[in-house]
Formats: sequence, structure tokens, C-alpha cells
Amino acid sequence: MPNWKNEIICLLLRVTGIPWLLRELYARHKVTIINYHDPAPDVFEKHMQLFSRSYSFIHIADLAAALEEKDFSDLPAKPLLVTLDDGHKGNARLFGIIKKYKVPAVLYVTAGVVNSNRHFWFKLTNLNKLQIDNLKNIPDDERREWLKGNLGHEDDREYKTSHALSLDELRQAISIGGTIASHTLFHPELDKCSDEVGLKECSESRSCLEALVGKPVQHFAYPSGGKDERTKKWLIQAGYRTARTIHSGWITVESNPLKLPNFGISDNAGINKAIVQTSGLWDMIKNMFKSKK
Repeated sequence: MPNWKNEIICLLLRVTGIPWLLRELYARHKVTIINYHDPAPDVFEKHMQLFSRSYSFIHIADLAAALEEKDFSDLPAKPLLVTLDDGHKGNARLFGIIKKYKVPAVLYVTAGVVNSNRHFWFKLTNLNKLQIDNLKNIPDDERREWLKGNLGHEDDREYKTSHALSLDELRQAISIGGTIASHTLFHPELDKCSDEVGLKECSESRSCLEALVGKPVQHFAYPSGGKDERTKKWLIQAGYRTARTIHSGWITVESNPLKLPNFGISDNAGINKAIVQTSGLWDMIKNMFKSKK
């Protein structure tokens, strides 16, 4: 359910006309990337219906080519790239909507978890938000040891249920115009990994997905953003064309293809919040408050 306090705030922000000005004037010839995780179908459909009228959906291959050529002239006005992170099983419920609105969505999937009964470590039932945040901020080998010692969880442990999309569902996503891309093997914080583990998470996730779907995997998304310069070297070595961060902003011809910004959309966002978040205004306000602290 939407947070109604946020919806009222976003309605007031929308009435100011600022989101419209940002979309229609400031970002008209910039690329906007938005990302979801596991939205409910009814929420996602309302958003896609709205965005189909106010933006032009683009394919990530067209964005990659435009960045490589440093020429956005072939992109439509108000270009929007829709992405989904992790490869949650619930994403399969969105495929009909993606097909209906002809959204060339990118699914950044966790290669070691899809097509298995392995679980996302950050969705283990015995973990609370504080523990997850703490685990994201310690060295990766310590995180893995803690999960094994306290919860009996290891990356390759098979559970009774699945968290992620199956191979058939990955193929279905491709059949409706989606792109399968990498989000590492097991979703560690890359800047907390050793060089050996970090490179493995970037390169083997690509080869694993290519073996699964039988198509090139050329695009990547950083878990929690790309904060470490080492990751860029790993991605170049692995052969990716683009990499999306979670840092906010728009994409121009001068943007680094391996550090693409985006705007996160709350999975339960109502229409007003979705408009404000996609326009960039939500993150602009958040960043203003952060800078004052």
C-alpha cells in the first residue's frame, strides 16, 4: 500500500509544476533510468500506463550505442529506460504489463540465485533491517561467515522454495522484449569484496547467465551502487558495455557508460510519488536535506 503521507507531499510537489518542467524541459533530451525491485502488478501497471503517455520507452542497446557514439540524436524525446533489480520471482507477474505497454525492460538478475532454490541473503526471514544494514558495511568474508554461523546460510544452499525467476521465466522475459543483465552472482557489496571475489562476482555472473539464456549479457547493475574504482576494472575485464549504479541523476552524452545514474522508484509508490520520483525531484530534495546535516 502507498504511504499516504508521502502521496500527499508528492501531490503538492506535483501541483507546483516542477516535475513537469524537469521532464518536459530540463530532461527532455537526457535519458532517465528508473529502477524497481518487486512491485505488485497493479502498482506497476498504473506506472507504465502513465509513463507510456509522458515518456518514450527505450531499449538499453540503443542507450549503449548512443553513449558509445556520443550522439543522442536518434533517441526520442524524454527517453525512459525501465529496469528491475535482483530477479525476484514476483517479476514474472509483470510480464503481461511489460508486453501490453511495449516496455523494453532490463532485468538485472542475481545469476547464482535465479533458476534455483537458493535464497537472496538479504531476504532471509531471520534478518531484520538493522542486521542487513550492518552486514552490508563489513568485509564480505565476515558477512558470509556471520550468515553461515548464525543462520546456516551459504550462497549455494538450496531451500524448499525459490526466491528468484526460473529459466523459463527468464526466457519469457526475453520473448516479450526484455533484456537479461547481470547483478552479480550472489549480491555482495562489491566494495567490501577482495579482488578475487569481486572479479568472480562480475565475470562469472555474465558467463553463467549467457549459458542459461543462450544470449549475450552485456549490461550490469551494481548492488547498492558502484563506490569502488576497482569495480570498474572488473567490469572492463568482464566485457560489459554498461553498468547502472543507484546514484541519482540523468544520463547525457558525456556520462560514463560504466557509472550510469538512475532514480529509484518505491515498489509501493502511488501515482503522485512515481511522477515525482521519476522526474528527479524526490532525490533532489533528499540530497538537499542530506547536505544540511
